[in-house]
Parts: sequence; structure tokens; C-alpha cells
Amino acid sequence: MTTVLVVGATGKTGRSLVEQLLDKNHEVRVIVRSPDKFPPEVLQNANLRIVKAAVLDLSDNEICEQVEGCHAVVSCLGHVMDFKGMFGHPRKLCTEATRRLCEAIEKSSPPEPTKFILMNTVGVKNPDLEEKRSCFEKGLLALLRHTIPPHSDNETAVDYLIGNIERENKYIKWCSVRPDSLIDAGLTEYEIIESPNTGIFSGRPTSRSNVAHFMTELIENAEVWDTWQLRMPVIMNC
Repeated sequence: MTTVLVVGATGKTGRSLVEQLLDKNHEVRVIVRSPDKFPPEVLQNANLRIVKAAVLDLSDNEICEQVEGCHAVVSCLGHVMDFKGMFGHPRKLCTEATRRLCEAIEKSSPPEPTKFILMNTVGVKNPDLEEKRSCFEKGLLALLRHTIPPHSDNETAVDYLIGNIERENKYIKWCSVRPDSLIDAGLTEYEIIESPNTGIFSGRPTSRSNVAHFMTELIENAEVWDTWQLRMPVIMNC
């Protein structure tokens, strides 16, 4: 049985991921402030273990306890899109959670590398590739970077992985999943590509269920993981 820790598990994508993992009989640990956001059938699942807390409120030792024995750690954290969520604290929610979770994994010294999967956004550029943006898109992203904290947070979370988790790291391997515009819909066919092939305003929407399905595939399927580890795949509905 695979053990997976999910943070941001009561968001729409995180909740779908938890449900899909439980349906496949994985052991799922979640750190959530409001467990009542899960449907009853999830709460009653014997393979679900809940820690009621905000992840950044846990001590380093408490986070270490949660990652201990996990084969994968998934961050579906995101900012609530209201004034408090965008401009209140913690402004570096995704970055700090990524840093502290990765540090905890390294401290626990797992015998095999733990898969760290970060849900990000197609608006974040892969610095290892020459991804093309129009002048307008570059200007818009620069504006977002300096005025809307969540966008900067998404960028620095990826920067942490690229800058601090070396390719040869024996405790962590990572993947940052970049969905296009998220929508509420069921599972459909979807496409995984290395870089965006559309503009910011001309992309294809991405079902949250499809994002959760791809992250489940990364956890379960060795071939899929070997293809996309240490990379930033873009996911879009077909």
C-alpha cells in the first residue's frame, strides 16, 4: 500500500485527489483546518488519517512525523481568491509549505526518494526552457509578480525546488504540475506537454479531476513518473 500526504486537501483539486487515491486503496494522510469539507464517505474511509491544523502552524518535528513513511507528498495549496486570501498572511503559503515539507523529508532520510508533487499554474514559466511569451504576456506577468502575491508565491515555490533539490538528491524527486485554467468537471481525456503551446488568454481549460488523475498517475505509474520527474509538465483538456 502506498502512503501519500496531501496538503491543500480540502480545495477542489486536493479533494478530488484524495478521493481518487482512496478509491485505489492508498493510505492518505491530510493536514487540513476544516475536515468537515470532506464528504461523509471520505471521512469514514479507514485509509484516511486526518491532522486538523494549518500546515504552517505545525512545528518542524510535527511535519517530520507526517512525512515519515510517505512514498509521496503532494501540495495542492493555493490562495483563496478574495482580498484577505491574496493580500493577507501567509503571503508565501506555497513556498513555505514546499520548503518545510522538503526539509522534513530530507530530515527523515527515507530509504527511497519521496515523490514531491507541487500543483502550480501554467502562468509560471519553466526557467530551464525557452518558453515563448508575447510582449503583452511578459508585461502582464511582471505586473502580477509585483502586485498579486499569489503569483509570486507560485513562482518562488518552483524556484525553491529547482534551486534547492538537486537532481542527485537521494531523498526527494519532484514534479511541478502546471494546469491551464481550472474548471469543475469530471474526468475526460487530457494532454500532457512540456511547455504551453497557447497564450495566457487562449489556453484550454483543465478539469480539476483531470489534474488529480494525472497526479495519481505520477504516484502510481513508474513510467509516468520517470517521464516527468524533475520537470514542469503542462496539463490541458483535449
